Amino acid sequence: MLRSYTRKSMNCVGKFSYKKICNKVQTFAGNVLYDRLVENNVKHAWVYSGGAVMPLVDSFYDKTNIKYYINTHEQHAGHSATGYAKSTQNPGVVLVTSGPGLTNMITPILDATNDSAPLVVISGQVSLGAMGTQAFQECPAVDLTKHITKWSYTVRTVQELPVVIDTAFQIATSGRKGAVHIDIPKCVASSLYVKTNENLDHKFMYVRNKNNVLLNNDASIDESIINIINNSNSPVLYCGAGCNSYSELLSTFAEKANIPVTTTLHAMGLIPENHKLSLKMLGMHGSAFANYSIQNADCIIALGSRFDDRTTGNLQYYAPKAKNIIHVNINKKDMKNSLNTTKIDMDAGNFLKALIPYCSYKSRTEWMAKIEQWKTKYPFDYERPLNNTIKTQCAIKSLNKHTINSKNVIFTTGVGNHQMFACQYITWKRPRQIISSGSLGVMGSSTGYAIGAQIANPNATVVSIDGDGSFNMSISELQTIAKYKLPIKIALMNDDCLSMVSTWEKLFFDSRHVATSNLCNPNYQKICNGYGIKYMVCDSKDKLDEVTNNFLHADGPVLCEYKVTKDMCLPLVKPGCALDNMLLYGNDSERLDTAHIPS
Repeated sequence: MLRSYTRKSMNCVGKFSYKKICNKVQTFAGNVLYDRLVENNVKHAWVYSGGAVMPLVDSFYDKTNIKYYINTHEQHAGHSATGYAKSTQNPGVVLVTSGPGLTNMITPILDATNDSAPLVVISGQVSLGAMGTQAFQECPAVDLTKHITKWSYTVRTVQELPVVIDTAFQIATSGRKGAVHIDIPKCVASSLYVKTNENLDHKFMYVRNKNNVLLNNDASIDESIINIINNSNSPVLYCGAGCNSYSELLSTFAEKANIPVTTTLHAMGLIPENHKLSLKMLGMHGSAFANYSIQNADCIIALGSRFDDRTTGNLQYYAPKAKNIIHVNINKKDMKNSLNTTKIDMDAGNFLKALIPYCSYKSRTEWMAKIEQWKTKYPFDYERPLNNTIKTQCAIKSLNKHTINSKNVIFTTGVGNHQMFACQYITWKRPRQIISSGSLGVMGSSTGYAIGAQIANPNATVVSIDGDGSFNMSISELQTIAKYKLPIKIALMNDDCLSMVSTWEKLFFDSRHVATSNLCNPNYQKICNGYGIKYMVCDSKDKLDEVTNNFLHADGPVLCEYKVTKDMCLPLVKPGCALDNMLLYGNDSERLDTAHIPS
């Protein structure tokens, strides 16, 4: 058995990572981890140190292959790595310590898994002999994460570490991407690795095969599917994030077949939203014309989406006129719903490549005219604010006006009204232009996403659109932005309220408002001053465009506080209702009694 070696006894300082002892190449576990990260093309990582992970973090000392970043909290590190992954589709990498370090990562892990972002989380753990004893900073890490990751594993011997790391990256990035978690006990992290000819890869082949979806890459599609699509009179393409890598293919197919396109939140911009075939986002707060189109379609072609409840409304009433629903998805687990669909487990890109040569143009004059009628009658709209005040919609429209012609702007959002207004009033022109928490709906994620997106895209203008409630959860990240001099623009929509929840209280709880007031919001100007970050403010319509323009063109990081008045986010598909049973604004007032549900 190898005795325990210290860094001093091995004379391993800085670049002297390896030493030959007994004619065998030996090195510390941390160096093995670092080298495997480099081999897996990792350029950036997020680290928050602690006792159990120190032997691994130490391997980053005096090395330059990987640049690491330190956030103010493990959860923010996780969101930053996820923002990096969502904007690039390259794995985000996070190292955290045991116990609370890992538990603080639970939210970003689940967020990444649900939104198909490749994330590799490496946590320290107490030594193998102490596991299960409630040792200091111990938690049952794998038990906590195995249900919310694609793979979670405790490393038992240092010899298996290289293949475990490689397996983690392969699983995180294959099929439907997601989070993986590797737990490394301190005794393993402090061990000496001996390079041998033994190949442990076979131990993990079952795990890889279990997690890697075997795709149908056959370049043929059943003729009946082609006939259904070509012969449909009122079809709709319903596209999710699984299509984001195939924007050109999707546009080619949609134009060749003359089929309108609606998307989920994560696929906005898949087809430019100023395109005549774009129906924009559908769902609970989506466009009325997208929802009406789905409910009146005779054929729905779902590509890279999973019929999330926010996009379907009550499944019992979903798409009642659809004779055919064709569901193409890379992951069979995402194809479990009660809809009568034709399920094709295939990558959306492969499906489109196979379909395009056989699709035919059909004018569908009546259908297209009906859609144009809905677009004209039910645009995104709101009651204009009184006097010289502004609403969140006004501020976001101003942001859109000043960025619409830019080819290199990325928006991140928190969760709430500001998120949905951003979806509605930004003209999305390319995939992955928005980075937002979809399925899990994580408040406080926008700032972290912006940090990751800015690091991944150093030449982009990254704008974080956030609400006061969401931003308050991540306000300490101004320190991270300042420390790394990241030129992030934070557009803070401050209405002193958790507006989305407050709306639901008004609509469905007889206006019993509980725990939704933010009347004790801090002085954001003083906080920005404390971190050395520029601060701007806008509270009037006549200054809106000037302030927005200055905000977007300011050097370095800047926060602009838009002091907005409260408003409801409509359209709204009421819970339990059909997708076209929407609450819409009235024509002359934003008051609830003038909102109406169209027949």
